Amino acid sequence: MFKKIFGGLLNRGEQVTPEAPSVAQPPAPAEEATSHSAPLNLPQTLGFVSHQPIQDKSQRIVAYEFSVKDGLSGSRTPAGRRTFDRVLFSTLKNMNIFRLLTFRRAFIHVSLASLDDLPSLELPSDSTIYMLDLLEGEQLTEDLITQLDGLRGAGLRFAVEPARYGSSPTALALYQRLDYLVLDFAAPNTRALFPLLEQLPQRYPQLRWLARNINTAEELALCRHAKNNDRFALFHGSYLSVAQQKVSQKEGANQGRVLEIMRLLRANAPTAEVEAQFKLDSVLLFKLLRFVNSPVNGLSRKIQTIEEGLMLLGRNALFKWLSLLLFTSESDSGATLSLLEKSLIRAHFMEELGIVRGNKLEAEHLFLTGMFSLLGDLLNMPLREALEPLDLPFMISDALLHDKGLFVAPLQLAKACEQDDSDSITWLAASMEVDIGQVNSVYMEAVVWAQEVLSESEVQSNVDSV
Repeated sequence: MFKKIFGGLLNRGEQVTPEAPSVAQPPAPAEEATSHSAPLNLPQTLGFVSHQPIQDKSQRIVAYEFSVKDGLSGSRTPAGRRTFDRVLFSTLKNMNIFRLLTFRRAFIHVSLASLDDLPSLELPSDSTIYMLDLLEGEQLTEDLITQLDGLRGAGLRFAVEPARYGSSPTALALYQRLDYLVLDFAAPNTRALFPLLEQLPQRYPQLRWLARNINTAEELALCRHAKNNDRFALFHGSYLSVAQQKVSQKEGANQGRVLEIMRLLRANAPTAEVEAQFKLDSVLLFKLLRFVNSPVNGLSRKIQTIEEGLMLLGRNALFKWLSLLLFTSESDSGATLSLLEKSLIRAHFMEELGIVRGNKLEAEHLFLTGMFSLLGDLLNMPLREALEPLDLPFMISDALLHDKGLFVAPLQLAKACEQDDSDSITWLAASMEVDIGQVNSVYMEAVVWAQEVLSESEVQSNVDSV
């Protein structure tokens, strides 16, 4: 298990470094857009596009939601929003969203005015769900229902937030044509419409629900334990990142052994001491020899001893392998795997920023900074205590424990990208002299790279169920 993950981790230097995205011209707006609305002062691309993870019931990441938080879409006419959506689609293509859709599903916000444009996007229909946004004052019509029927017949999938659409006959007709209904806990009108939201599961039992913006334990409990809770298939929100499962004593003991071996490697301890630690854990020893002898390493003969394995891998490669092993356990829980994916994204994103600066050693240390930034969450202990056995370089520990030093800005930028904090992204990118478009490109590359590293493992999320 995980031999492909480890191979991807150790050989990540062979990955092609993403270049800054080329500026694509958005499609020319339709004639009605220019004749019925004032010209729009839109950029050629939208800079950073938020892609927030969506988890299934087992807490495994199975999809991403794409949106832009810049106020452009809030008060536009249908024609203006259609133009905005076209720029969004152009930006998504610059981000190479097609690679991500090989491994994850995508929920993309679009307006009703953009329905005509969807077939020309050529996004994989089985991997894309369009979230239909209703503009203020906009009304559903029978013609739109008919248009939606045609698109669904072509294989396209859709989701809406019922709190925006209400309970008119046309809205009820719309709901039965959808794949997902959305309950947004952050929307101001959601709680006022709870009676409607309670009626819809009985009326449309075949529909699955996406719970968005879960920010408290109470909201998560409502989705999991309230009446009709089985309707919730997908979950999104800031609380999910902290609602991780406790590490069992068995897993903790194994991870403690891994940390001790990593400490010995950092201290340049004799091979005999490292070998002795492996011999105390037969499962860990088995994993090491299986990985060393896996096809990814291309050996001509089978390695039988730990000493030979250390000579083959080298101490730096073994340290990286063990750092990833920290995030794996026999249970392969969804919470642990989500932490692994998030750590891989941070690590690769920060490493690529280091490569942009042109310092290979700095990039290597940035990778470890991102990889270990969630170690405290994994081990359910303060980060300082989790890092203590590793004796990491000062620049890494200074960023992780004190928010100081050369590596703190890349770490903060990675966190800002996760949280869709556009103000912090803009400020941090400027302070690092990195273009916003390049931040977008590098972060998406990191997301896709993490999926590629995980894709050949034996613990893949069941994205086909989305």
